[in-house]
Amino acid sequence: MSESRPTMFNPSQGLSHSFSMASLAEGSSEPISEAEEINEMKSLTEMGNKAMQIRDYTDAIKHYDEALEIDDRNVEVLNARLLAFLEMKDFQMALKDAEYWISLDSDSAEAFRLLGIILVELDRAGDALNAFLTALDLDPERADEMTTYIATVSTFFCEIPKDVLKKIKGMDPYKKLSEVGVCLFHSKHYDLAIKILEAAQKFETNQKGITMRVLLTMANSFSALKKNEQAINLYQECLVTAMATHEQIYQTKSLVNIATLYLEMKDTHQAIVYYEKLLDLEAEISEEAGSEENFPDFWTKELQCGLHLNLSIAYKSIGNMAYAERHAMKYVKLLEKFGIDGRAKSESYHNTGMLNEILGNFNEALKHYSMYLKVCKQSGDKKGMAQAYGCLGSVYAAIRNWQLSITYHEQHIAMAKKFSDPKMLVIAYEMMADTYMVKEDYERAIENYNQMLNSCIRTDYRAKSMAFCKMGNAYRDLKKDQYAIGFYEQASNLAEDFDYVDILTMCHYNLACIKRHSKQMMEIEEARKYFEKLIPLFETKIREHRDEDTYCPSEYHEQLRECYDGIQNVLCKMGNKEECLQYAEAYRKRYITQIKGHPVSFINYGPQTDFWAVDRMSRLVNEQNAAVVYYSVLSHRVLSWVFVPGSGLVRFYSGKSADVEDMEERIQICLDGMKNAPDWKTMQNACEDRCLPLRNAQLQYTRRRNLGLGRDVKQKDSNKDLSDEGTPNKILFNLLLAPVEDILMKLPLKSHLIIIPDKNLYNCPFGMLQDWNARYLCDRFHLTLLPSLFALEKVINNEVNYMKAQDDLDFERSQTRNGGINKVLAQMVMTNAVSPDMESENSHDTYDLRMTANPRLLTSMLGTLPASANSNKGDNNLDEKIPSTQHSPRGGLSSKKPLPGIVSHNTSNKYRSQIGCPLPMEKMLNSHTYTTLTNRTSTGTDITSSTLCITSYQQICDTDTCVVFGNPKLPEKLLLHDCEWRPSDVYLSAAIRELRAVSSYLNVDPITGPDATKEKFKSSVENATVIHIATHGCWKEGYLVFTPGEIKLQSGPPQQSSYILTLEDILHLKLRAKIVVLNVGYGPNRSKECIPPGFALPSAFLNAGAQCVLVSMWPLPNIAMEKFYYHFYTTLHKGALVTDALGAGIKGLRADERFKDPFYWSAWILIGKDVNINLIQIQHAMLDQTLNKTEKELEEESGKELLNPKNVLPIVPTREDNLTTLQECLASLLLHHKGQPEVIPKLIDLLDSALKRLHTEENNRQTTRLPDCVIQSSKAMEMLRLLGFHFQAKGTSLTNPYVVYPHWNKDELLIPSYDALRAILDICYDVDCVQAINDMLPLNQDNISLLVDVLALTKHASDVQLKVTDLSVKPLWQNGKIKNVLTATGFHQIGLLLNFNKTPSQKQLLTAVLQFMLSVSAYKSQVLLYRLDVNLLGKSSASKNGGAPEFSKLPSLTPVILPRNQKLGFSLSESLSNLTDYRLRMSTPWLSRPEKPEEMGEKIKLARSKSDVDEEFKDHMERAKTWHQITVVAQEDDLKANENLAQYGRPRTTPTKVKVRPGSTASQQRTPVKKERLLVIPEVDQRRDYAGFLLQQRMDNIDVRHKTEVMKLYLPYIQTTPSS
Repeated sequence: MSESRPTMFNPSQGLSHSFSMASLAEGSSEPISEAEEINEMKSLTEMGNKAMQIRDYTDAIKHYDEALEIDDRNVEVLNARLLAFLEMKDFQMALKDAEYWISLDSDSAEAFRLLGIILVELDRAGDALNAFLTALDLDPERADEMTTYIATVSTFFCEIPKDVLKKIKGMDPYKKLSEVGVCLFHSKHYDLAIKILEAAQKFETNQKGITMRVLLTMANSFSALKKNEQAINLYQECLVTAMATHEQIYQTKSLVNIATLYLEMKDTHQAIVYYEKLLDLEAEISEEAGSEENFPDFWTKELQCGLHLNLSIAYKSIGNMAYAERHAMKYVKLLEKFGIDGRAKSESYHNTGMLNEILGNFNEALKHYSMYLKVCKQSGDKKGMAQAYGCLGSVYAAIRNWQLSITYHEQHIAMAKKFSDPKMLVIAYEMMADTYMVKEDYERAIENYNQMLNSCIRTDYRAKSMAFCKMGNAYRDLKKDQYAIGFYEQASNLAEDFDYVDILTMCHYNLACIKRHSKQMMEIEEARKYFEKLIPLFETKIREHRDEDTYCPSEYHEQLRECYDGIQNVLCKMGNKEECLQYAEAYRKRYITQIKGHPVSFINYGPQTDFWAVDRMSRLVNEQNAAVVYYSVLSHRVLSWVFVPGSGLVRFYSGKSADVEDMEERIQICLDGMKNAPDWKTMQNACEDRCLPLRNAQLQYTRRRNLGLGRDVKQKDSNKDLSDEGTPNKILFNLLLAPVEDILMKLPLKSHLIIIPDKNLYNCPFGMLQDWNARYLCDRFHLTLLPSLFALEKVINNEVNYMKAQDDLDFERSQTRNGGINKVLAQMVMTNAVSPDMESENSHDTYDLRMTANPRLLTSMLGTLPASANSNKGDNNLDEKIPSTQHSPRGGLSSKKPLPGIVSHNTSNKYRSQIGCPLPMEKMLNSHTYTTLTNRTSTGTDITSSTLCITSYQQICDTDTCVVFGNPKLPEKLLLHDCEWRPSDVYLSAAIRELRAVSSYLNVDPITGPDATKEKFKSSVENATVIHIATHGCWKEGYLVFTPGEIKLQSGPPQQSSYILTLEDILHLKLRAKIVVLNVGYGPNRSKECIPPGFALPSAFLNAGAQCVLVSMWPLPNIAMEKFYYHFYTTLHKGALVTDALGAGIKGLRADERFKDPFYWSAWILIGKDVNINLIQIQHAMLDQTLNKTEKELEEESGKELLNPKNVLPIVPTREDNLTTLQECLASLLLHHKGQPEVIPKLIDLLDSALKRLHTEENNRQTTRLPDCVIQSSKAMEMLRLLGFHFQAKGTSLTNPYVVYPHWNKDELLIPSYDALRAILDICYDVDCVQAINDMLPLNQDNISLLVDVLALTKHASDVQLKVTDLSVKPLWQNGKIKNVLTATGFHQIGLLLNFNKTPSQKQLLTAVLQFMLSVSAYKSQVLLYRLDVNLLGKSSASKNGGAPEFSKLPSLTPVILPRNQKLGFSLSESLSNLTDYRLRMSTPWLSRPEKPEEMGEKIKLARSKSDVDEEFKDHMERAKTWHQITVVAQEDDLKANENLAQYGRPRTTPTKVKVRPGSTASQQRTPVKKERLLVIPEVDQRRDYAGFLLQQRMDNIDVRHKTEVMKLYLPYIQTTPSS
């Protein structure tokens, strides 16, 4: 041991313990007593101690040895001997004693302390450190001493700075260990640092700064040891402590390290979460600092730049290219801002250009690649320059500028050769070859792929595998399949050996696509196996991208389509026609289910588990009366299946073309020949432009321009001459219909025929095809088209639902015959007195009222049926959008909703709660007094009268309407696809002419111009039967254009969401339309515009509930369209099938010389189900609706009962109903706050005053005038009336009334309204959030509860990581409107994680939104705004308590519900659909039934409850009277205020000038201009009457609520029993 080493043992310490042990005397052969042993031990120990005192260590050890021979387990003697060995520096013997001591007493801190000293002397510092740590753990009271030892031993491993050594002596143990641990970490002794810091953690301390340092150092040590999980846990613990103490430097270090470790663990999603938290911290620092100059030192510019760079890379790795590009741009701007040059700057431009290239933003990509090249030239980075040339070449290839592209690639290759860089050369040749592949110059592509292969180094197997695969692609495009197979197999072998999954997948895909055309069964079977593996793989990839909301390459969709086509080709060759059809239908369904927002898209399903069996398809066809011809277009053949109702699948045909000919191309040539306009130049002016610019319109224009400027462009031979085979019409007939013509000829003339096309057959005018007798198909059949059998099932269900609704309506009318006697009797349940022993459980049998011969015979045990759970309300409930379904016998999906007229559990619960116990039969004999005045009115209702009661009349009319919508009013410019769009025709003259004509046919007013908004369309079409739309649109993207909303929350042109109706919006509609007519999306400059495969826009309407959609497949002259619509709607006027009307329209066009060419009349197709429409009946229904509306308005205005007496007990809205109304008011106030900023503060003052007056009545003597701004806001007034406010005129003025505050807060809405308005003031600053909340409201309570839970968890439990797949999050994230609210609040998706941006502004917004949602929640507590209570989470109490309560029976007490205004008997004229039409009467038969003991207790309970309710409402009544008296007195005092001031005198002030009326003289008093006139006597009487009216209104409200509460008490006791 060196001399500089600190001394660990101090001899002056001596022995601090006495010794006592029992032993045997040395050398004695006779046993001695225990006392003698003790004495002997004491004697030997004392001798040893004396020897130690005189430093005779040898003699001391001798005595200690003798003592230990007597008792070798005496640790005190052992300790003494160990000290003697230490004094003699016999460390080996001392070590043995120490180890033996520890074996005897492992909890001895002293033993470990001495062991540590000995080990230090033996140069075993590591073991010594462990011993001291153990001693510290066993004896914390000696922590100062032990930590000094530990610090001293640590100097053996690291060099502790001198200043730190000086400070260590004065430090407390905790800080001492932390300093030592940090020094050990810096010396890279990570294990020792962890041990020492773990020991430090055992001390209790309030030194948070040192605690964070300890945690951070430990985490760094674990990270250095690659123990990432332990390191992350410690970093997170440090982060929590730092956030609690607001230590931003430790927050920064923890977040950076956590994100880095997650990247190392390949958990990129979690890494992004913590990088985003760093961004939130940056926003917090920026807000505190005020400017970047005041940023703390630890927030360096390198940290800011690296943060955005890492986020860009991470987002790119998970496929979220949009976020990656956003952060890459921020990284570029930061580099420019901080003046950072060199490689970092050049790579930033490279990264940004690459991301823009992936996203298809080629202009931006060119700009950044050019900057990349420029910076590399400035910095002299030759390799960077070469890479920039290659990137520029790829972008120019994408925009088809071949000359520049090849020039840049050649430069790239030349520089790579110059640098002798094999890797760069491989990339250069590959990029050049890829460009030639895009150019379709396959020979040169192969040459460059060969060069690429030759340039690969021996170990670069991935590049070799990729080269082989791409060479196979080139040979495949050259139709040299054998060469291609050879290269694919080589690539596949390499990829399989080195596990290159992506290359292996591409090889299998291409091999399968080639071998599907083989004639050898072995290769065909091999292709089938490949396809069966590839289809689920591509489906899974696409679904994952959709679920994670990330960028999905278009190649996946193309390859999936090719796989479906390939397996059909293979199965066709194998003769498996049914499985072939299954795959065809599986892909065809994707046209609908892959639309964003479709319910099926939310369900993780695979094609292997979602195939439709052919039997199911046959049953589906059998459910309707149309034959179905199903087509599938493959590369070299067309497949046809024919279904006939009643016969199933009757024909499968495979029409094969020449091997060298592409079937799809052949069909397209024929279609182009059929769609050539006779006079296209005239069409340019005859067709109105209603097209929207395509998303990639600028790119397409650039490509066409570059191709036109190219010199060596190969003209693709796309117009082959097929004239030798006949006309296009004949070719298509022979190809499509001739193989099945024998079946079609057997079908009756004008029978129904459905065609399901494929690919470009979606644009085939099938009706134009002529058979061998020159008959058009449209003349032979009622022809309709559908995208799939899945769509056929949907339209059949739509028709069934419509028929069910009509059946319900007819049945409801039939039950109103003779004043509704049948309905009343059918719903009544007879009851007779039975003895208690006869009572039994009632059955749950249900009956169909329409199947009962005599309604009097119908009995149903309604009283015992369990209540159903409360149904969800609101438009935004996802459960309503995805109806509960079950498999029907035919294999399809059928609704669980019971048929109309069948008393289900739900309806029985409704009847039980509304009817109660009806009267016996003898009480119903007054039905003979009914007299029919008018029988069979237009709506099927009769008018009756009675001498015993007042009958009612309410006509039951159809809900059918017609809607004509279009010609929106558009500004000069709008935002579309993030670009500015200037419509060529702001005012569509032809569209308005068309809409006026159609509206005259339908006898409705068109909705056009400013009224044609998106919101108006949604509300108008819900109940429409016929919908006609003429506006701008886009078939490819499924857009319809309407007038932008009046309220603009953002400056500049209107946003796309304010005027575009998307496919997702259409899917969320609930239509019952029979037909939708679309005249959108065509224009003279887009002659080749056509409906895309799958009929996206019409299919969305079909999926929303429409039965058929009428469209034109190509643009037609405006005059031709108007002529067609005239004949079409005229035919429907008296009732006809839509196909008949379509035929009439076509016939009208063919009769006109101008439009007799098939081009003009063959474009019309009907998509969906052929239905019958009678416009006269629809117009009659609209007239009935107008009459009902007029009657209702007249009754409301006059206050008189014209036809129907008012209910005795009006309906009292529930709290949930009031909250729904409150949501509507708040949504309007939020939306209009920008234009009326003073309304909400005034409302807050009014509510604050109302709450204070409820607790302090003296405040009522103060009067309040209603502000003008509140009067001008209709929703503000509606909200005040909802909360119980009333208003009273002030003097002669009616414009500024007094406020009569509510006298109670019965529905407890005042505080929620107050909180919601306060929250709106914080929300209104975020425009996106305002618009999203306005679109979302009103929201049902279940979704409000889920939303509150998510917001509360995010606010109070930031460590809880939510996922979009969580049960509480999934319904919200899949609901588009709620998702927009969450996104605007600060949430965004990272893979499947749901992250919240915790910037200060977003946290404030989150709190405001949470407060708002809590305010409109009926079940959530405000506690969640301040803290998280897990007991308050979960669904609403209404959902939790969905079961029905157990009701008691009172046999001796018979509650009876009597109809209102009954005179002598029971009135049968009233429907039992509304409980408020009835009175409750208690009937107690005297001694007719024995009374059970438990019944008496139930009666007492009922009586007490009744008494409590009476007392409560009596107090409310007295309070209302007193309240009103105080309020009126206060207002009268205000009127007399001036008189009192005049009596006592006014304070002297400087007189002010007052403007007076002209014409006054000296003898006439001057009259001020603003002087109010005195009220005349009639006006005074009116004011007094109105004051009394307000009081009476409040008294009536209390009375109604009282009756309702009493009714609720008795209803549970109303039971029904079977009739005897």
